[in-house]
Amino acid sequence: MPDSRKGGEIRQVSRGVTTPDVDTAMPDPEIQQRQKAMELSAIGKRQPRLDGPEKVSGRSLFTDDVQLPGMLYGKILRSRHAHAKILKIDASKALALPGVKAFITGDDSEKVFANQYEPAISKGVTHYIGEEIAAIAAIDEVTAEQAIELIDVEYEPLPAVTDLRKALRPSAPRINPYHDGNVASHNIDNYGDPDQAFEEADLIFEDKLATHPTHNLYSEFHVVLVDWSFPDKLTMYTPTQSGYLFQKKLSEAFGLTDSQIRIVHLNTGGAFTGRGLLRPHHYIAALLSRKTRRPVKIFSAGDEEFLTCRAGGDNDYVVRTAITNDGVIKGFEIEGIMDCGAHAAGLSYLSAMAGNYQARLFKIKGLRFNRKCVITNQRPNFFHHGGMMTGLNAAIMQQLNRAAQQIGQDPIDMFLANAAEQGFTDIVGGTFASCGLKECLEKVRDRSGWKNKYGKLPPYHGIGVAIGSMASGVKGAFKHDTSAAMVKVAEDGIVTLYTGIPDMGQGTHTTMAIITAEVLGCDAEDIRLVAGDTETTPLDVGAFTQRGTFTTGNAVRIAATDARDQIAKVAAERLGVTPDQLVFRDRKIMVNSDRNRNMGFGEAAYACLHSREGRFVMGNGFYNSPLKYGTLAWSFGAQVAEVTVDPETGEVQLTRITVAHDLGRAINPLAVEGQIDGQIFSGMSQTLYEECETDNGQFLNPSRLEYKMPRTYEMPQVEYIIVESVDPYGPFGAKEVGEGPIVVTVGAIAAAVSNAVGAFMPEIPMSPWRVLRVIHQNGDGSGSD
Repeated sequence: MPDSRKGGEIRQVSRGVTTPDVDTAMPDPEIQQRQKAMELSAIGKRQPRLDGPEKVSGRSLFTDDVQLPGMLYGKILRSRHAHAKILKIDASKALALPGVKAFITGDDSEKVFANQYEPAISKGVTHYIGEEIAAIAAIDEVTAEQAIELIDVEYEPLPAVTDLRKALRPSAPRINPYHDGNVASHNIDNYGDPDQAFEEADLIFEDKLATHPTHNLYSEFHVVLVDWSFPDKLTMYTPTQSGYLFQKKLSEAFGLTDSQIRIVHLNTGGAFTGRGLLRPHHYIAALLSRKTRRPVKIFSAGDEEFLTCRAGGDNDYVVRTAITNDGVIKGFEIEGIMDCGAHAAGLSYLSAMAGNYQARLFKIKGLRFNRKCVITNQRPNFFHHGGMMTGLNAAIMQQLNRAAQQIGQDPIDMFLANAAEQGFTDIVGGTFASCGLKECLEKVRDRSGWKNKYGKLPPYHGIGVAIGSMASGVKGAFKHDTSAAMVKVAEDGIVTLYTGIPDMGQGTHTTMAIITAEVLGCDAEDIRLVAGDTETTPLDVGAFTQRGTFTTGNAVRIAATDARDQIAKVAAERLGVTPDQLVFRDRKIMVNSDRNRNMGFGEAAYACLHSREGRFVMGNGFYNSPLKYGTLAWSFGAQVAEVTVDPETGEVQLTRITVAHDLGRAINPLAVEGQIDGQIFSGMSQTLYEECETDNGQFLNPSRLEYKMPRTYEMPQVEYIIVESVDPYGPFGAKEVGEGPIVVTVGAIAAAVSNAVGAFMPEIPMSPWRVLRVIHQNGDGSGSD
């Protein structure tokens, strides 16, 4: 099979229900019924976040708060050209400045790559505006900034191409030496039988949609502090979605063992998929620290943050839907061209996920995704909140809403007739062990008043429906998908949970405390948490692919159960029963048949340690999906969005959105609503506002004043509907809610705007000028009539 990394070669992947190496999660009614029948105490309560008081009082520590003795400040010299030879770098003036302690270039990091083919510091050639070409360490930030300005660089400009379509032309300059041409990868994914699907169709709908570059826009800028004062120990403080993966990558880059690298991730001001990979500044801080034998901190601020970010780039989609006259959706065919920027970094895998997820929604016969990742002289791109699923979902949901209207059907009725359900085996080969998609559709239909609004709205008022699916962790993204946890119970009954998963701001640590409390019969406030340090916490792959609640939650449940079993053995002896007759509730251990016979939780823990055996209570939990790849649990969601469009200005107002999300079971309904709120805001922002505007690779709006987002008062009226299908494999039945809703939000808003203007919306964001252009070209403001 050809290597998909080389341009011009196509890797074709076909997957269907008969593929022998596809493992799947089969429904297990017995386990599911046991999960549903559980008598729960901590789970399901509206639990405020445990770290809330620290954060609102300003006592929480973030990476930039850390100061180490002898610490230096690093600054990075960035290219001013989109493509150029670096003929000479003269740092003599900078090095003469008092307080400058180190200077490095690509000569100091030839074998250090940030991601795949991206050098930590470019040597010889620069590939985009903002690329790292040198760095300085000095005694303070002011000196470091002055030193950077004193470095003289001599360039020889080279032809640049910043448009992904132009990069595909045979005459386009070759940008990256690691690829043949400017195609980083070309894959064709076939699920089921797409050819047969289109043969059976009466109608084929085709539309084009383009999405544009974005920024992850987390509240905390990128920052890293590295202490490599001693050759055999590198300590890095940085916000990250995975201390484990950072540890592995640094080990590979610098020839250290895992135990010689310590990653400390403190409180984090959001990620939105923006902290999953190491960036060049992480390696540069390490190189400067190694050279000076002193700690070095690098902080990205202002326009530099937009260059450090690795969010979404330009993506062009062509979507074709095969459908029958009576509304049976037969299949999809998608062509996608994605801008990797100057260096490819996993974009091919992410684009594959986008097509894969769309194949799960309906009982279709086939889907084909022909996708190319293209190299340009732009900032390297990864993906934004919701990944590529948001743009693709916006195209497909717009198209399906309009297709239903054309054949005279109600979109929700058409979706219900085609939607996946529990026990269904999709064209990828997965079987849904739990699926509340139809219930989600029915509830948003009823709560939104859809039947009274669809087809009855005044001009330039629109309503649209969208659905989506999201994996609860993805096996195969890495060698394994492991989470481990430890639960220690001290002799006074104090419980300490050790976990390696970071909390990116969404309340993961509170969720883990609730799971622990449920098993041990405590309150969440009773659980102390140790996290954020690879030196003291067990292995966890990290906080991405929506794996936290499901994968880490399962590990925590197992660890807490192990601790409970150890305590139960001693308590059973004292109470004269067998361990299986005990119930842990309200910090007591009670005999289930006679709950007046009990002993305190702390009393039992004390008895464990002071028994003849001297049992120290330490529960261990380990969870790794049994699948070869994929996920055991899919979440599903449906949303109805309502908008008004000003036909004179093109401004869109999102007035109301009704959200139903099947998350298995809500561990903490308060946190669930917060997650949904955040994703509606982010989805609205992506669909209507966010865009990094560039001119020949130069950012035109690289600040939070110029990069547009909605204001808080623009949030629509939101109705939350939690659908609990209770997954047999999730901890207490829970599945993800970390990124599933945003995919649906973007699709629902896109469908509603399309409905309001009477035409397909071909670009995201739907800026006012783009809306006006569609209205003037072919929109009629017919609403849903």
